[in-house]
Order: sequence, then C-alpha cells, then structure tokens
Amino acid sequence: MLAYKRMNIVVSKLDLINKNVTGTYQLNHHITRNTGKIAENVYFTELIFMVKDTLDVQLPVNITIALRGIFEFENALEIDVIEFLKKDAVHILYPYLRSTVTNLTNAAFLPPLFIPFVDAYHLFKEDQAN
Repeated sequence: MLAYKRMNIVVSKLDLINKNVTGTYQLNHHITRNTGKIAENVYFTELIFMVKDTLDVQLPVNITIALRGIFEFENALEIDVIEFLKKDAVHILYPYLRSTVTNLTNAAFLPPLFIPFVDAYHLFKEDQAN
C-alpha cells in the first residue's frame, strides 16, 4: 500500500427518502466509485451507495450516500497514486460506508440496512482484469 501523508473522510451526500410503505422488500444496492485529482499531490476517491426505484420496482425507501476520502501524498508517482485510489482507498473507505448506511437507516427508525462484508479489493469488476 502506498503511504499517504494525510487523509480526510467527508460525507458529501446523505439522502434518505422514506415513503412509509409497509411490506417486505428486497433492497438491491449499487455502489460506484469516482476518483480524481484536487490539487498538487491531493487526490480523492468517492464511493456512492444507492438504493433507488427502477421503472419496474418501487421501493419503500430511496437512499444515496456519497463518502469521499481525500488523500495527500508526498513524492508519489501518479501511476502509483491512481492504483491506490482505485483499490487501497476503496478498502479504507468501505467500512465507513457500511457503518454510515446502517446508522442512517437506524436513525430514521427504519430496520437497519446492513451491506455485506466484502473484499473491497474485488468490489469493482473492472479492476480485476488489472
């Protein structure tokens, strides 16, 4: 793992819409990742968790959580930083995302939603070919 000088974790979006619908539902979630450069030697990885209605299925709750890790490096090669942002940063941020999802649903007086433990290194299929 590439060493970083400083890390900051920011919740950039926290959105829960409770439609107060009763019943039993399968809440399929989707997680996406964005990475980028903010300034010289400062980069970010953002994980976005979503449970959203589809054209076919209306859910009792819609949730969007965006969690951003901001990493500052010293004397790191950009190619190493990009690899870090895609894999190691996801591994660092995923437990925070899991607890945020559970705490948000619990605080909204909903049954707490637990997203599964996963090997965060394998969370995004496009990285497995690398």
